[in-house]
Amino acid sequence: MASNTELMDKVKAAESEYGSSEKWPDSVIKELNELANREPDITHTENYLMIRRMIQHGFDNYQIVEARRVSIGHIRHIRIEMTRAGELDYEATPDELKQIQYNVSHMLNPNNQVIATAMGRKKDWVRCMREKLREADNE
Repeated sequence: MASNTELMDKVKAAESEYGSSEKWPDSVIKELNELANREPDITHTENYLMIRRMIQHGFDNYQIVEARRVSIGHIRHIRIEMTRAGELDYEATPDELKQIQYNVSHMLNPNNQVIATAMGRKKDWVRCMREKLREADNE
């Protein structure tokens, strides 16, 4: 007899509904892994929260890999999760905004990609922050 009867019941139900485990939807597999305690709960660890914060501040994946000592696949996974959940709202500190303003005024060709490369950030973050700066100037 299995020690986790709830898990076994769900496995049997999935087998009868979908057949082979190769045909099971991802949601069923995720639920079974959670019941079997195979998926670590990393959603509240300090490193995970710092990675999310760095993503919100526009750091590119390679900058985060160096700073937090995690795999690039892990960072991509978190970034995709945040994007799908609608949680990827870019933020900037006043110092970061000043740095963007400085780069715009002192570079020969201050397009978003050049500024992003100079700052080690994503060009989408630079674009969003430049839009915020323009809105602030218009007010």
